Amino acid sequence: MAKHVADFRSDTVTKPTARMLDAMQSAHVGDDVLGDDPTVQQLERKMCELFGKEAAIFLPSGTMANQCAVAAHIVPGEEVVVEANAHIYQYEGGGLSRIAGAHVRTIQGDGGMFSFGHLARSFRPPSVHMPRTALVCTEQTHLMAGGAILPLEYLQEVHSMAAHHGVPVHMDGARLFQAQIETGIDMAVYGATCDSLMISLSKGLSCPIGSMLIGDGPFIERAKHVRKWMGGGMRQAGYLAACGLVALDETWDVLGEDNARCRRMVGLLLGLEGIKLAQPTVDTNILFLEVTHPDLDAPMIEAALADQGVLAIAMGDRLLRFVTHRHITDADAEHAIGALQIILSPA
Repeated sequence: MAKHVADFRSDTVTKPTARMLDAMQSAHVGDDVLGDDPTVQQLERKMCELFGKEAAIFLPSGTMANQCAVAAHIVPGEEVVVEANAHIYQYEGGGLSRIAGAHVRTIQGDGGMFSFGHLARSFRPPSVHMPRTALVCTEQTHLMAGGAILPLEYLQEVHSMAAHHGVPVHMDGARLFQAQIETGIDMAVYGATCDSLMISLSKGLSCPIGSMLIGDGPFIERAKHVRKWMGGGMRQAGYLAACGLVALDETWDVLGEDNARCRRMVGLLLGLEGIKLAQPTVDTNILFLEVTHPDLDAPMIEAALADQGVLAIAMGDRLLRFVTHRHITDADAEHAIGALQIILSPA
């Protein structure tokens, strides 16, 4: 029998549920590029109803959906305003410049949020010498802020400020469902804080593939064109979209368990020397730990954990990342912290 491995690397490692696999088998499909896949259309309608938007499209990945959104919002050479540690800027292969031709303006934030003062100063006046400010991006939850939930009031004010300057807002909502299960805020309320948003189906929701891009009708028509030249159009995509329909009814409701388990891991860490919490709070399912041990760094601990059947990710020399999801149990969490204790203990 294969040795059990507790995989904390990401919630992207989740596998589809039995109900999802059954739904794939029985899905009614067509050709989504030609616009006649009924299961994709059903998922798109569900997402529009959920977020109070006019239209949606199904894409293979969150990165493609984000980059498709930017390319549909701007013309090459225009400026996109992002928080300095945003996923769309730091971890999408330079797509903002390579795919959309965007000029990027970063604002150093705190907890994933830039100050309103800095944002106000980022909107450029009309000038032949400067790029036009064309888009502001937010991220909910914010990955590099440790899965932080950005307050609703903050998101509303960012949208209001951008709208005052005639600039749309795109939300990277890869883990928005993880936030909603904690806040209880209606998804349509979150939808009203942006002009477009991306939703990942393949993280905590456990679908094998897929993300949704949601917005108004003209924006989605432009996004369909961008999706085509990016190679993101899929034919009988309903087999995958069927999993998304199941997720809205099945895995969404249990995301709170992942968040709670992540917080319990923090409690187990108390008193452990050589490592400390690297974020002020644990809002959702992402845990960053800072390595303070004098003789060990994060890659060394990552390798040692793997030897004990625990997979995590070193992000640089001093940060370790753990992500909880539906395949992680309480026993896995206890085993991971126990393994850390052994690794960090003096020989």
